[in-house]
Amino acid sequence: MLVFANTGRTLQPSPFAGDGPLAAVANNLVGGIPQSGGIALGVVLVALVVDQRVLTDLGLRLGRGVWRRFAGGLALGAAISAFGVAAGVAAGFYEFAGFQLTGGPGVWALLVAGTALSQLLIVVAEELFVRGYIITNAIEGLDGIQSIPRSVAVGVAVAVSSAFFYLTHSTRGDVFAVMAGGLAVLLGIAYVLSGDLAVPIGIHFGVNFTGMIGGSAPQQASIVRLSSTETVAESLVLPPEAVVVRLLGAAVGIGLLFGWYRRARGDGRVAPSIVRPSLRGDRGTETPTESS
Repeated sequence: MLVFANTGRTLQPSPFAGDGPLAAVANNLVGGIPQSGGIALGVVLVALVVDQRVLTDLGLRLGRGVWRRFAGGLALGAAISAFGVAAGVAAGFYEFAGFQLTGGPGVWALLVAGTALSQLLIVVAEELFVRGYIITNAIEGLDGIQSIPRSVAVGVAVAVSSAFFYLTHSTRGDVFAVMAGGLAVLLGIAYVLSGDLAVPIGIHFGVNFTGMIGGSAPQQASIVRLSSTETVAESLVLPPEAVVVRLLGAAVGIGLLFGWYRRARGDGRVAPSIVRPSLRGDRGTETPTESS
């Protein structure tokens, strides 16, 4: 999988000439396809050929209600980013510098669409690997050991996936990596409670895309202009205090997820499909049982 991902990362085509906003967004979209495609292809090949899984084992459940689950995650992720910006402006972490609409309404709408698509590409690939593949395999392996309670298996799986997310984002600095790792805990819990990648994909996309539109991750499509005396990484208007605010938002999001699934299902247990995936032709004929 890492070979496919790294190979794709080295290929960053830029087919559109010029330095205008539309060309920049289009090149960013096209340039991200090889890396995202490499990650997804690597995961799918390993899952099908090596693990002999069906793809629903990885949370790819495209049936009825998938858009509703994605929208729910999107709303939560967008709220976390919007809360971070609003609280940051109110507390003085950010300085609000006004609004902008690059190129006018028509051009701006195209910039928003291109930015959204480029984000979806990388978010879907990352969630497929970090949540769908790593968490599913870790829980399945640990839950098969009778001496390990299921809650411990889930906790370890989410921790491992979050640590991986921390490491892969550490190139942008320790503070940014801590934020990524903290948000990854929310994404992991969303996956294990729902059993569906649509929820963490929605949250992840909502956090990133709203940050871009809201100005904390300035892009051609940003409509809000923010400034700060310090940031945690290049190309971000994200001071350390604002990172703490985002992590607080993620903690609230975790509480909301537990409350939602407890109300919807009567409990906050792990989705059975993750504990006993229908791998190797089993097709889920055995009913999962709760470990002690």
